[in-house]
Amino acid sequence: MRIDIAVFDGVDEMDAIGPFEVFRNAEQAGADVHAQLVSLTAVPQVIGSHGLHFTPHAAYSPGADVLLSPGGGWNDRNDVGAWGEAQRGDWLEHIRAAKDAGATLTGVCTGVMVLATAGVIGSRRATTHHGAWDELAATGADLVRERVVDDGDLITCGGVTSGLDLALWLIEREFSAALADDIATEMEWPRTRPAS
Repeated sequence: MRIDIAVFDGVDEMDAIGPFEVFRNAEQAGADVHAQLVSLTAVPQVIGSHGLHFTPHAAYSPGADVLLSPGGGWNDRNDVGAWGEAQRGDWLEHIRAAKDAGATLTGVCTGVMVLATAGVIGSRRATTHHGAWDELAATGADLVRERVVDDGDLITCGGVTSGLDLALWLIEREFSAALADDIATEMEWPRTRPAS
């Protein structure tokens, strides 16, 4: 299973790096999963919302089984971060194409708002950072005020650290609860699963 994590200037570091670490731990444990950080085009570095400089693994190309949309900066309305990416629209066509190709779409924090802007949530069940709940509901989404919401090929979660719970849930759903629990124990993270 290939998991692409979209990154861009202004991305919240924890939104991207937290799930990435969960997925890489699953890969190291033997699961057939490979996560990578992908930028829209080849860039030498991305600067996160808190100033972390890091290098994406690759430029985005179609074909991932899972596409993860992280947030960062949405509520600040800056040119960088999730808000800026949604306004420019460059990622939106790739998100729609990934959905059409059958990828599971996942959104962390206000990265969910990028998915909503792309039109791939519609009236489905979803959540986001509490600071954007009203905006998500205004898009027509069925807002669920939970930490992680699983709606089949759309999995969303609340703010920042809930990306760890989303990633652990995806590992449980696609591989096993035992593997996800082992990773959570290693990371010393108290898991939250989606409400039924």
